[in-house]
Amino acid sequence: MFWFLTTNLQQFQRRGGRMKQGELRRALMIVTLFCIFLFIYLYWQQSKKLTPTLVYNYKHVYSSYKNKTVLPRNLLAFKNKSRVKHLKSHPSQWTWDCVNQRCEKRHKKESQQPVSLATCSMLCGSTQLWPQPTGPVTLGSRAVTFKHTQLEFESNVVGPAQPLLIQAYNTFNDNVVSLVERKDYLLEKSDIQVFFIRVYITQPAVVRLKLTTDESYSIVLKPHENEVIANITAKTFFGARHGLETLSQLIWWDEHANGGMLKVIRGATVQDSPIFAYRGLMVDTARNFMSVESLKRVLAGMSASKLNVFHWHVSDTQSFPLIVPSVPQLAESGSYGPEMTYSPEEVRALVEFARMRGIRVLLEVDTPAHAGNGWAWGPKEGLGELAVCINERPWSLYCGEPPCGQLNPENPHVYEVLEKLYRDLLDLSDEREIFHIGGDEVNLECWAQHFQKGSTAYNYTDLHELWGEFTQKAMKKLTAANGGVKIPHVIVWSSKLTKRPYVNKFLDKSNVVVQSWGGSQWLDTPDLIADGYKVIISHVDAWYLDCGFGRWRETGDAACDPYRPWQTVYNHRPWQQVHLDKKFIIGGEACLWSEQFDEGSLDARLWPRAAAFAERVWSDPQLDLATLNIQEDVYTRLSTQRDRLVTRGIGAEALWPEWCTQNPGMCL
Repeated sequence: MFWFLTTNLQQFQRRGGRMKQGELRRALMIVTLFCIFLFIYLYWQQSKKLTPTLVYNYKHVYSSYKNKTVLPRNLLAFKNKSRVKHLKSHPSQWTWDCVNQRCEKRHKKESQQPVSLATCSMLCGSTQLWPQPTGPVTLGSRAVTFKHTQLEFESNVVGPAQPLLIQAYNTFNDNVVSLVERKDYLLEKSDIQVFFIRVYITQPAVVRLKLTTDESYSIVLKPHENEVIANITAKTFFGARHGLETLSQLIWWDEHANGGMLKVIRGATVQDSPIFAYRGLMVDTARNFMSVESLKRVLAGMSASKLNVFHWHVSDTQSFPLIVPSVPQLAESGSYGPEMTYSPEEVRALVEFARMRGIRVLLEVDTPAHAGNGWAWGPKEGLGELAVCINERPWSLYCGEPPCGQLNPENPHVYEVLEKLYRDLLDLSDEREIFHIGGDEVNLECWAQHFQKGSTAYNYTDLHELWGEFTQKAMKKLTAANGGVKIPHVIVWSSKLTKRPYVNKFLDKSNVVVQSWGGSQWLDTPDLIADGYKVIISHVDAWYLDCGFGRWRETGDAACDPYRPWQTVYNHRPWQQVHLDKKFIIGGEACLWSEQFDEGSLDARLWPRAAAFAERVWSDPQLDLATLNIQEDVYTRLSTQRDRLVTRGIGAEALWPEWCTQNPGMCL
């Protein structure tokens, strides 16, 4: 078209500025058609962006000058949002007043400016922070309105922590914009012009989480003329990330302010650091497959609650969904289907997704038990039987639940495969301080029957000795896979091998950590601590979140009843109740085995119970051992945290009827 206009213009100039009437009409028609096309194109592009719902889409754009990273304002755009409340055209009939440090619901008088429940809750007594900080907290009694476009981030951080900090701020923005319930609120006038967020990190080279990593942070939030300034100070990126999470919890949506506005407490100070270095959550994706997107929601919930270890129980006897580059036969023969696998690229992306949220990923392939489907390809490849008792029946003789399967400790090729497997797991997880090798629920009868059927002679009067030797060989292969460097902390599940007399014979307390999963009244945990072993506590009667949903089969023990409500999860404090020496406890882990759920109910099984666990291992609040009564403040704060999770797209289950939320203290 431009060629046509240029040609006609040249002809027009050659004729001394005269244009024939037909040429003029033709040129005007083409220009008109071009304008119509341009209008339709621009309208189409705009209509794609302006949909009835709202979501935050942060552009990864920043500029640097004078060693200062600045994310300018007005980089925020709206897109689709999964959860938007329908605005009511009529004014609310309710208002809340702060009376004796508690919000009371009242009918609004006709001329009265209502106070929202969210604003009353944030300014009346409780901090509404989760988990509760361990250090001193002071909160102002006033709030100011602002718009997300007024957020401005500044940091003098350079080096390895800088890109992670940019991503953490990106997530912070996501969380703030998830609160917004109407996109036209940007047209309203706010109380401030700029909301500065300034982050200072003194150790920017620390970008790998370790048990010794300092995760502390402090926040000073203060007004200055027409601005609000939030200063976050931390030694490491991980502390700064926690600070951004806490800052996001000091922000809320007030539906009554100018028809709906974001609000932030006008002034606050927070000092905080965790009690335990290891705050884990285990999810099993072997019994039932979970998509990567569902696992990202798990990580998002963990970051909101300051949990820092995602223990991914990625395989079991039922399936082997992880594609291991060096041993592709495991997933080829062991996955439920090609669409139910995790590629190396997906795992690495998930690990990075977790890291920017302050979480490390432990990939566990359990051995020597819980290893069946996925391990049957040995004979075809000329490696002999890598596993025995696979799908053996009757299953009750050879394993704890169907199907059965255990690695063959007498086959040397097993250890060669393990070294390749371990090398890839270390590479995929980018984690070399902690490694989980499994090691639980070995069925000795399986091995005994296999050796008898094969007429294999073995010199063991006690097959625990064979189990112990297998574990030692596996650990040597782990060291070899790590380039000859010993992994500082190798985790094993508690089992008969972690009991006396075997534990001291086969497990080196200098680098073996036992994940103690038995009942809280069992002697496993205190005995291990007495013998000088470090432990991670996952007591089945308190922190197993899959229990209480009935039997999934007719024979054998098929359920761990009863259901563990969040109060049971929260009240479990074994270091006080059983008087354990905390210096041997590196942390705790809640576990979710997947026999009776898939990703459709994943969120509700975890949240908010996993959040209750998170406060126990972050700040470890005091308990009244005589009554085990939980204070009202915990109920209201956890209810607020549950609402945050839902706002962020996580399907957390309800704690109680909405009436209890609207009437604080009336249900307790």
